[in-house]
Amino acid sequence: MAYGKLKVDTLTWDNSGSDTDVTISSLAAKADLNSPTFTGTAVFNNLTVNGTTTTINSTTLTVDDKNIVLGDVSTPTDTTADGGGITLKGATDKTWNWVNATDAWTSSEHIHLGDNKKLLFGDSDLQIYHNGNHSYIDDQGTGHLIIKTSELNVMNAAGNEDLIKATQDGSIELYENNVKKLETTTAGVTVTGTVSDSKGDVRNIPQNAKTSAYVAVASDAGKAITISSGGVTINNNLFSAGNALTIINDGTSDQTITQGSGLTIFNSADASSGNRTLAGRGMCTLYFVSASYAYISGAGLS
Repeated sequence: MAYGKLKVDTLTWDNSGSDTDVTISSLAAKADLNSPTFTGTAVFNNLTVNGTTTTINSTTLTVDDKNIVLGDVSTPTDTTADGGGITLKGATDKTWNWVNATDAWTSSEHIHLGDNKKLLFGDSDLQIYHNGNHSYIDDQGTGHLIIKTSELNVMNAAGNEDLIKATQDGSIELYENNVKKLETTTAGVTVTGTVSDSKGDVRNIPQNAKTSAYVAVASDAGKAITISSGGVTINNNLFSAGNALTIINDGTSDQTITQGSGLTIFNSADASSGNRTLAGRGMCTLYFVSASYAYISGAGLS
């Protein structure tokens, strides 16, 4: 191997099969060491760029590495990271930045997740998403889903009707078609309109009208049976402790209240038990202490 100086006026190289001569002076003119320009592909093993601004004019920037480090100063802190992030130029800047004052990433624009794409919190314990048909706040973790607010207002989709209102240290209100129907108060509950259960308006005693012999059924609990002929039979294990049943003789002839097998009916007037006769236009009530015995009291009993 030889070392030393090589003195030539012209260099010749193979340019796709053809010899090309280039003078040394022309090569020197082509090389701009302060602002070099590369045409084609330039390959560097390691590249360090120093300066205030680095501009990349390309349509697509491809980075093989999967992690990009920003704010890599000699002594990084949350203060040096403040304002760091990404800015996309548009009619206005679209930014995704770290804000030290709020200790959070901050976006200047909306964040749009497609159908079945979720916001996940914790170990995916809390998920918020839309599946194309319905929207979900899905709590799959331990503990409770807690909403902290001084006033909660649930409205319709258009935002012009109330559904539920809950006020701290105040009332809870329920609405039907934007009309308040139930409100809690310091004294209890105020209801606008009727209160119904499976048997009807709780302000009324539902009536079961009969014109011939009738055997009571479990659904008669809390009702008034009116009958004008044939009498009423009450059997064992139809009613539970605390149930009540009223019988009204809506005719002028006596009606028999028959004590069915396995049931004992005690007359509260004299403690006797057995069948009872209810006189015309009489009315009595049976109160069940258990499924097997009840007390009867009323006008027209014998």
